Formats: sequence, C-alpha cells, structure tokens
Amino acid sequence: MSPRDTFALSRRSVLRAGAAAGLGLTVPSVGAADQSRSTELTVATRNLGLGANLFALFLVESSDELARTIGDLYMDIERSAPSARMRAIADELARTRPDVVGVQEAALIRTETPGDGGEDGLDAEAVSFDFLDELTAALDETGTPYEVAQVKTTADAEFPGLVDDERIDVRLTDRDVFLVRSDADVTVSDSSAGTFDEALEIPVGDDRTFRVERGYGVISATADGREFTAVNTHLEASSESVRGSQADELASVLDDIDGRTVLLGDLNDGPAYKNGAYETLTSNLADAWKQARSDADGFTCCRSATLDGEESMPKRVDHVLVRSGVAATDAKLIGAGAESRLHTTVNGSSRTLWPSDHAGVVATLELGSGVSSAANTETGAVAETTATGGNGGDSTATPSDEDASTADDQSNESHSTTIRSPSSPSPSPSASPASSPGESGTATESPGFGPLVGALGVLAGVAERLRRRGD
Repeated sequence: MSPRDTFALSRRSVLRAGAAAGLGLTVPSVGAADQSRSTELTVATRNLGLGANLFALFLVESSDELARTIGDLYMDIERSAPSARMRAIADELARTRPDVVGVQEAALIRTETPGDGGEDGLDAEAVSFDFLDELTAALDETGTPYEVAQVKTTADAEFPGLVDDERIDVRLTDRDVFLVRSDADVTVSDSSAGTFDEALEIPVGDDRTFRVERGYGVISATADGREFTAVNTHLEASSESVRGSQADELASVLDDIDGRTVLLGDLNDGPAYKNGAYETLTSNLADAWKQARSDADGFTCCRSATLDGEESMPKRVDHVLVRSGVAATDAKLIGAGAESRLHTTVNGSSRTLWPSDHAGVVATLELGSGVSSAANTETGAVAETTATGGNGGDSTATPSDEDASTADDQSNESHSTTIRSPSSPSPSPSASPASSPGESGTATESPGFGPLVGALGVLAGVAERLRRRGD
C-alpha cells in the first residue's frame, strides 16, 4: 500500500474513531421513535465494459503485429459506441435511481499522433473516449445528475498502434469510481483509496517486472443522518491466487471499519467458486442478492467482449455485500435482458450492442438504528428476512425483472465531496502468473479491462524482447 493510501486510511480511521467516541457501542439516547426507524439506501454496482476482445494481444510476435493489434483494438472500442453505451447505462441508473453507485472499468483512452512507440512514457493526452465523462454527461441529460465522489486509478499503460496506416500511441487508463446521486439525502464526509500489496507481476526483460496493480475506494457518508461506509473494488481477473490474496487484504481493510458497511464491486468470483475471494469476503458480510432474491440466479457475467453477441451470462461475479446493521430488502439486475440492447450507427454501419459485457446490480438496503460490531457479524445474520439456500440461489430460475420494468485525468488522491438534498444550501460548484486453465476466474469468458492489465504486461514484455532482438 502506498504512503498516500496509508495516510488516507489513517485519517479515515481517526475520523471514525472520533465518531465512535460519541456513538460506538453505547449509542446515546435519541428517543424511541428514532431507535425504531430505519433508513432506506439504494446502491448499485456497475461494470461499464471496455468493448474490445483483448486476447489477441497474447499472440503478438513482432513489433509490426503489436502495432496492428493495438490499432485493431482501438477501432473495436470505437465500434462499441462508448457514447451510446454510456447513455444506455445512464438511462438504467436514471430509472432505478440508486443513491450510491460503485463503477468499475471507467476507461479513459488517449492517443498521441504521431506516436513515439511509448518510449517517452505516459505522454498521450488527446482524449478519444472518456467513459466517466460520457456517463456523467448522459446522467445530466436524463435529469438525474450524479456527482463523482471518489476515483481510484488502477491500470495506466501506453503502447504503439497503427490506425489507417498512421503510427499513433494508444494509452489505456482504468478507473473505479464512486458516484452519488445529486438529489439524494447522502452526505459524503470523507473518501480515500488504497492499492493492494498483492498484484499480478509479469517479467519484462531480464531485470524488471510489470505490476498489474488493483485497489479499492472508500467513502464515509451519512444517509438521512445514518452513518455508513461504502467500499468499491475490482479484483484481479487473470489469477485466482492473486485475486484470493487481494480479497484477504480487502477483508483486513474491512475489519478496520466500524459500523454499517457496504461493499460494491466486480469480484471476478462468486458462489459458484469454492474457497475463493467471494467466500473470503462473505465470511463476514452478507450477500444482498442472497438475502433479497434467493429465488433467482442473478447472473451478471459475461457476454462477448465486443458486445455484439447473443445473451450469455453464466456467472454471478458482481456483488453488493453488507454487514453491521445493514440488510437488503430488494435486489434487481440492470442491463440484463434483451430489451436493454441498444441500436446505434457507428461509421455509417448499424449496430445492435449490449451496454456492457456485465449486467449491473441494484440493491435496496435498510440502515438500521443498531450498529453491531463487525467482528461479531456473521454472513446472513444481518437482519436477514428472506430465506436463503444453496449458493445464493445461483441454481434456480433466472430473474425476470430488468431495468426500470421494476423499478481530464483523475488521480488516486482522497477527495471530499458533499452531496446535499434540495432543501440544503447548495455548495459551490509475490504474485502468480496469469490464470492457468485450472484456475477459476472470468478471463476466458469476457476479456474486458480485467484481462487488459495482464495483457498490457505481456505486451510490455513482448515490446522489450522485440527491442532487444532489434526487430
């Protein structure tokens, strides 16, 4: 974990410790009515999907092929119609109106023309596609604006490309983001970001390695006066052992958080996997989908990475997990059914596309008046009112509800953002190699930004070898 991340977490811990001095295990008397009421909070996790199939990167054997492949992937992203897809996802969020959204794969793609082959480092700055800006602008257009409360940048790499016989450099940056609905009665008092110590490490040349770093974002907030902490993450897709170690680290981070806690994210793991990241994290958190929808599969992943294939989502890897006075009363999928597909035109050609290779999850939560110690909260013991069974209901009927039928370069630094209700004053604007066939994961199902970072490491190694050979 970097010094900046450690500082941010320490500051958050101090703030929380101060709050605990007044609330803690001995909650001051605030009246029977307040003690008996609960606060409703709606949250969502949404992976935006890159829109390109990156497995071709692993087959690169020459510098010319490297540039052509990068160029082809760049064009695939363009053909995936990011602007139209972000509008479709914005419509999903506007219809379901979650108060807090954990976003993964908020890609930022930049170019440099003419390219220098990436030899000058990360210097491509001309923005081609900014998924986060597109999404927030589309949300503004729906009349349901959201504020960016926290950004965690993970992968950031630049490589040479060839597009229409022109040499360019393509820079791919991955970000995980917290959004808070502008008119929600939610105030974010503090935020921070952390980087996992464990990371996929890929040899690059003879004397260095490429680290595929991942991490998490944290916000401390109140909803209708009830304090809660939300965490957003995207765990490693290409290595089960790395993903498991990251889950262990995340569990330790969660252990240091007192009170109501909500974890949002693409864990690249789920009930179908045994002894993995999902089991680690649900040993001390309850699965919101399992609480509220034990009768439905809730599959969220993964479609064709180019987003133009038929429906195929055999896994549940996108999750809302809760504990300590937080219970799920409802859960639904967004972007799951055939009706979510969009029809658009790209470069004069008509295309029918999915908004993402993932479906999203929206969960309605109750923030109870009592706050139990995290260490004493067992999975499913958080005011669970719906019977659960098996692997979170993952072997039963597919849910029929869908969407509203039922309902500049960002850094890793800590931000502080206040989202006010309309009645409030307005503020001024050792890791292992990539997954083997025997390892569980989703890399073989949907090569989005998860496998991207591993592929970028391989590309770095290829580029180094090619330079050494003088190819």
